[in-house]
Amino acid sequence: MIHRFSVGRLSCTVVSDGQPGPPWEPPLASFFTPESGVPAAELAAAIAAEGAGRTTATGSYNCLVVESPDGLAVIDVGIGARFLGYGPVIGGQVGRLGEGLTEAGLSASDLAAVVFTHLHQDHVRGATWPGELAFPAATGHAHAAEIAFWSAEAAEAAASAGEHLAAAREAIALFGDRLRPFEYGTEILPGVRTIEAGGHTPGHSAIMLESAGERLLCVGDSFHDRLQLRNPGWCTPWDHDMRRAIASRQSLMAWAADDNIAVHAYHLPFPGLGTITRRGDVFEWHQEMSDPIDTMS
Repeated sequence: MIHRFSVGRLSCTVVSDGQPGPPWEPPLASFFTPESGVPAAELAAAIAAEGAGRTTATGSYNCLVVESPDGLAVIDVGIGARFLGYGPVIGGQVGRLGEGLTEAGLSASDLAAVVFTHLHQDHVRGATWPGELAFPAATGHAHAAEIAFWSAEAAEAAASAGEHLAAAREAIALFGDRLRPFEYGTEILPGVRTIEAGGHTPGHSAIMLESAGERLLCVGDSFHDRLQLRNPGWCTPWDHDMRRAIASRQSLMAWAADDNIAVHAYHLPFPGLGTITRRGDVFEWHQEMSDPIDTMS
């Protein structure tokens, strides 16, 4: 699936790397656990308050392609083809970025930059499967603290690293000198700027697109489900520093709500575009209801 839109003079396309459907959607109870500070009774009460009997998260992988004056960039690249980490059935429902680029009239060789919000496998593996760079002309960009963490021995002992370590190190190795470290507040490409969003991982970053007075805030994994906006103190088992993750999530959501900034959410239902409103310290997601321009078979 693809969805085209613009941010000022920046032409953008959301390309879905996949969205597992029922009954393969991940359970909310695997995202919000007692170990990550969410008691089971609290999760059950939040689900009941929705009144829809929903027990699963969407599990989308919404990759964002941006046509900048300095070339074509993609922000996060999905989980990659033939991924079997979630089971063989799921493997057939993800890894669709390449097909989506073709649907959009683009090719892997068109990409000049790959921007990683962080180096978890579901954000990087689409650039490195099967053991080589999928975008041969592209320069990679990731926060300096992100590269340092996954390169160090400390990552091997981090409970939040687990399944993501091999993919992160493969990306670092394959990109090599073409993986450029950035700091927060860096303009990677014209109109594409990095924003502090640490906590989920040490260098987790949001990305701000800005052109001709319009803005889009790409939040990466600052939240995984709309329930996390209604309960911004909730964390997940994959959050490296839970206190920092909560603080950065609250700050980003307040900014987006108070300044009426459009938001791109990587894991929410396709195309992951919407706005946020607030009531005190509680937030609400408002999904942009847009049909995809093309649908992959």
